[in-house]
Amino acid sequence: MPATLYLIPNLLGETPIKRVLPDFNIKIINQLKHFIIETPKNANALLKKAGVKTPFEGITFYTLDEHTHSDDLPEILEPLKKGFDVGLMTDAGIPSIADPGELVVGWAHENKVKVVPLIGPSSIFLALAASGLNAESFTFHGYLPVKTEERKKKIKELDIIARKTKYTQIFIETPYRNQSLLQDIVKTCHPDTKLCVAVNLTMQNERISTFSIYEWQVKNYSVDRLPAVFLLG
Repeated sequence: MPATLYLIPNLLGETPIKRVLPDFNIKIINQLKHFIIETPKNANALLKKAGVKTPFEGITFYTLDEHTHSDDLPEILEPLKKGFDVGLMTDAGIPSIADPGELVVGWAHENKVKVVPLIGPSSIFLALAASGLNAESFTFHGYLPVKTEERKKKIKELDIIARKTKYTQIFIETPYRNQSLLQDIVKTCHPDTKLCVAVNLTMQNERISTFSIYEWQVKNYSVDRLPAVFLLG
């Protein structure tokens, strides 16, 4: 039988698995013996929540992250070449979305391996849907520059694009830099531009706030050191 590559979404945090992943996902996870993962800690956590018994006997993990070299791919792809089903798992959210998984998915298509994306949470799309901003036309930029002046320049550029094209501009940041990013946004963008900040999506303390830049300024809002998605529109 030909192999199947399953794209397995991971939880966005400490959320009950039944809240965000369907039973079909859990069934697939329990059937697989080969997983391509980012970090063992996050992969182990999902498998345990899915009911896979520990120790994970007979299960093999292959690491695919930002440090993976092209020379490592043949070993990672070996199970698929041999006809074994494989689960591609990200640390959080959906594989291949802001994630290096597209390398494996691209190979699968080139080699006529069936690709099956499973349903699960994506912080990017959940934030967009809940923002009240244009969800028909949008662009995701990943992380903005770390250096303050470069970041402000990029924010100004995104603000101009958002106002001119009406495309929602989406980006993320490392949690400990959330507040400095927010400050740069409210100092740089046009007062009428809308900003949504979606924090800790799918968690109990989830918070999604959309205001004009002027409102963010005068009310002096802050943002927690938690996973967040920023949207300008």
